[in-house]
Amino acid sequence: MRNKLKFKYSKKLFSNTLTYKVSMTLNLAITAFCIILITLYIIGNYQNFQDDNQQWLLSVLSYVSIFNSLFSIVLTVETFIKIFTEKQKVKNIINMIALVGSAVFCIFCTGTANIISYISGGIN
Repeated sequence: MRNKLKFKYSKKLFSNTLTYKVSMTLNLAITAFCIILITLYIIGNYQNFQDDNQQWLLSVLSYVSIFNSLFSIVLTVETFIKIFTEKQKVKNIINMIALVGSAVFCIFCTGTANIISYISGGIN
């Protein structure tokens, strides 16, 4: 009886790891940073920012989006594993949907930033 309690207790500690919570929070913060960069780029078009600043915003958006999409995919795999190993399936399914949405959004941002950067480079 005592071994079963230890196993349940250790499984509960494993399910609520600090690293998973920090990773999910970091993913949310980086996604919000991508949204801020998009907003700055759009505002910069109306405020007549210099071309170098606009290119810099696009390159930062591209790199941050690539990092966040890879990070989201890794967290999605971890969450997929957690769905089968833990009892809190609804919470993990919601986390997985949010992570897939974040990955798709960041892949879209990467593609869009690269296309805009290529088009704004002009004919050389």
